[in-house]
Amino acid sequence: MEFLSITKDGLSVYAGFWKRLKAGVIDLLICVPFVLIFNWLEGFNLTLAFVIAITSSVFFAMYNVYFNAQLGGSPGKLATSIRITLPDGSRIGWIEAWKRESVNLVWGFLLLISNVWALILVDPTKFSSLGRIGRSQLLNQHQPSWVNFINVLGLVWLMSDAVVFLFNKRKRAIHDFIAGTVVVRKQFAESNVASAGSQTLLPD
Repeated sequence: MEFLSITKDGLSVYAGFWKRLKAGVIDLLICVPFVLIFNWLEGFNLTLAFVIAITSSVFFAMYNVYFNAQLGGSPGKLATSIRITLPDGSRIGWIEAWKRESVNLVWGFLLLISNVWALILVDPTKFSSLGRIGRSQLLNQHQPSWVNFINVLGLVWLMSDAVVFLFNKRKRAIHDFIAGTVVVRKQFAESNVASAGSQTLLPD
C-alpha cells in the first residue's frame, strides 16, 4: 500500500509531536475522573477491589482500541483534528486498532496479574481501614518480584516508541509500524481514497 505525500498545499500531512502530545493530555484529563472513581470504590472492601482491578483494566485497555476502531482516533485525537489511518489515508478497522495497542495490552495484562496477586495476599481488614496512599503502599509490599522488571520494560518501550516517532519522517511510532498505520491531520484522512488521483503517493 502506498503512502500519502509528506506535505500537501504547504501543510505537513502527518501529525507532529505537539498535536499528538495535546491529544494525549486531553485523553489523560478524560480518564482522570474514572481513575478517581475507581480509587474511591476499591476502598470499600477487598472483594470490590478485585472487581475494580479487573473492570478498570478492561476499561483503560479498551479506551483506545474502541475509539480508534470506531472513530479513527481517541477523543483527544478527535479534539485536535488528527486521525489514525492506513498509509493511503483510508480508515483503519478493529484489526489495526488491536495491533496498535498490542504491546500496551500485554503490559497492562501483566500489571493486572501483579495487582490481583497482591490483593490475594493482603489482609482484608487492614486493606479496608487504610486510605488511598496506605492501600497503595500495602499492595506494593505484596507485589511479585518480577513487577519491577515489567515496569522497566514498560518504560523502555515508551522511550523507544518516542525515539522512533521523533526520527521518522512520517511521524510513525513503533506501534504504528506494528499496525501498519499513520497519524494524519483530519483533512488528509478518509477523503484521500476518493481523490487519490489528485494527490502524490509515495512508496513505503
